[in-house]
This record gives sequence, structure tokens and C-alpha cells, in this order.
Amino acid sequence: MNMLRVGTLGASAVLIAIGIGGCATSRADFVVALPNGYQIVRGGKADEPMIVKRSGGVVLPGPVERYTVLRNVVVGKVSEQEYFVLDTSTGDLGKGLTESAYNERLKSLNINGSPELSPPVLPK
Repeated sequence: MNMLRVGTLGASAVLIAIGIGGCATSRADFVVALPNGYQIVRGGKADEPMIVKRSGGVVLPGPVERYTVLRNVVVGKVSEQEYFVLDTSTGDLGKGLTESAYNERLKSLNINGSPELSPPVLPK
């Protein structure tokens, strides 16, 4: 009878170890949550930050270099000369914007001035 308990305990320990290992967080689990179901995740061939819709696919393939959130609007840069503006309440995306077009888009959304942008914090 003791031998049966040892065997059962050993099998249970193996199953628990497998379960714990299976629950380990992977790199793909890290996201930056944005308004209305949007997220910044690492992905693509270059594993760079991109914007996706949680219930859909890629919205902005990136790389998202810098961004900020202003109410329901996500704004940022994808390169030194290209900006984007995403209205998460409507899904309207302006991408590949020059600095002047970016500033005009911000004005049209009643956002005054050029907001401070920061890099997304995602582990590599």
C-alpha cells in the first residue's frame, strides 16, 4: 500500500511540474494595453513593437519607436520623420504623417501642442 502512495505522489509531482512549466509567461504575453482593445506588442519578422487590435489583426506594423495616449487617441513616431495618429474610438488611423500633417491631425482632434512621446516598454 505504501508503494502505491509513493508512485501516486511521484506521478502527481511530475504533473504539477509540467503544469507550472506550462504556465510560465512567454515574451509574447507582454503587451502595452491601449484604449478600446488596442495593444502594443512585439511581432513581425524583426520582433519590433507594433499596434494590434485585440480582436483583430495588425493595425500599425511599426516599429513604434515612441508614443503616448491622450484620452482615446494614440499618437507617436515610427521613424525619425514619420508619425501616426490612431483614434481608438473610431479606428481612424493616420500613418506615414510628416510633422506638419501630424500637428494638423492633432489640432483637428482638439489636441494642442506636440505631446511628449516615450518608447514602449516591452521586454525583448
